[in-house]
Amino acid sequence: GNMMKVLRGHQNWVYGCAFSPDSSILCSVGASKAIFLWDMDKYSMIRKLEGHHNDVVACEFSPDGALLATASYDTRVYVWDPHIGVILTEFGHLFPPPTPIFAGGANDRWVRSVSFSHDGLHIASLADDKMVRFWRIDEEYPVQVAPLNNGLCCTFSTDGSVLAAGQDGSVYFWATPRQVSSLQHLCRMAIRRVMPTSQVKNLPIPSKVVEFLCYQI
Repeated sequence: GNMMKVLRGHQNWVYGCAFSPDSSILCSVGASKAIFLWDMDKYSMIRKLEGHHNDVVACEFSPDGALLATASYDTRVYVWDPHIGVILTEFGHLFPPPTPIFAGGANDRWVRSVSFSHDGLHIASLADDKMVRFWRIDEEYPVQVAPLNNGLCCTFSTDGSVLAAGQDGSVYFWATPRQVSSLQHLCRMAIRRVMPTSQVKNLPIPSKVVEFLCYQI
């Protein structure tokens, strides 16, 4: 195909990129802790997200576009609100959490990949500690852990029932932790598919409902 545009801003390697579900935003991640969000109508930068302490190597939006997950060599997965650029949740792969100096170096917990399930509630991550972890976005610790040597990439099936993960010469599959989504969460996803955070915060509704819709509780 023909090249359409070139987005410039990264000063080093770009390791991954992902479109939001409506393709209006592109996230690109790379070396030097870089996370850039781009407006795909104007092909211009919206904002740079800052918080990781090492190279950022993978990213993925939630199915409703309200959240963005990023994986870094700093042993962490962050879940962001990409519309306002704040970290909502941190999933650590080393306990106790490492200092910024250790996280920014050659530790043995580099997170290689992250993927959002299509239910919008679960995230999978692969790290150099030979584990694949399944997380719920509203819980601090993994809901399930499985062994995987040298895992490099992972993705959920369309219905969220299977996780595929690649390593040295092979692809492995796991049945994923699943549960029926609550009606509240399904309504939240339906609203967030069409409303960014700024519009949600202006709705004439109770503050607790706003926090829920913004994934703050």
